[in-house]
Amino acid sequence: MPSECLRARFARSSRATLLGVDLIVKDEAIHITRWGSAGPTVVMVHGSAQGSSVSGTRHFSNQQSLAERGWQIIVPDRPGHGQSPAPGRPDDAEADGVWVAELLENGAHLVGHSFGACVALAAAARRPTSVRSLTLIEPGMQKLATEDPNVRRFGLQMLLARVLPMPAISRAKRITKLLHIPSEIRGGSTPEELRRIGQGLARLKIPSKATLQRELAVIKSKKIPLLVVTGGWSPVFEVTADAVASAGAGRRLVIASPHHFPQLVSDEFNHVLAQFMSEAEAKTSSTR
Repeated sequence: MPSECLRARFARSSRATLLGVDLIVKDEAIHITRWGSAGPTVVMVHGSAQGSSVSGTRHFSNQQSLAERGWQIIVPDRPGHGQSPAPGRPDDAEADGVWVAELLENGAHLVGHSFGACVALAAAARRPTSVRSLTLIEPGMQKLATEDPNVRRFGLQMLLARVLPMPAISRAKRITKLLHIPSEIRGGSTPEELRRIGQGLARLKIPSKATLQRELAVIKSKKIPLLVVTGGWSPVFEVTADAVASAGAGRRLVIASPHHFPQLVSDEFNHVLAQFMSEAEAKTSSTR
């Protein structure tokens, strides 16, 4: 599992190549794991909240096998997650989208899960010509579907859990229960880690509805192949995903899952993703 710690300052004059130990992409250290050494590049962006020791490779552990099928997988730990140190700012999809966009280089496929889907969307809208396809798994974009009563109720529950005075540990447990996050993926093996996660959730910067609509309009106008995947366990995420796919002119798919991580329940997601990306590769080749 090759990995490296990449530092960046976002200087366009020093383009990221992923060939060295240091990336120039802002004053933040990003730990990156790479699976595979040949084939098209796939950048996978995890969700979760700052303070968790669980790395991106745990969120996408089942996807390592894609490296054996001809794909190069790039899995960063977002700042303040896994092995990437805290950035001194909240989780912010727009801020993370800047350095994720740098990882696309001359062209890559993007996969984002949960809040990481917001990050992937921000990166894609920032550099659409470098995105060969975009796959969003259970995207945390409920602001696009607030006309649905279930979504409004869920949004209120999440808001209250984030803003009401309560111990940070209680906040972490409440929100991860709302999201059906398995304990082995949640992080929080110690009370101190759970406290950090709760603090991170309270500071989370969620993209506005207008921002999400603008970014999805870019995906649609640039005709970027879009796939939106859910697990079928939550009506809230189903309605949200329908809204995302509609706004971005994308496909919808349900892979049965008892929780928020349909990419981990079987090989079905890998099969579908590989086929989807291969179709996008063929489309890209035909237009060159």
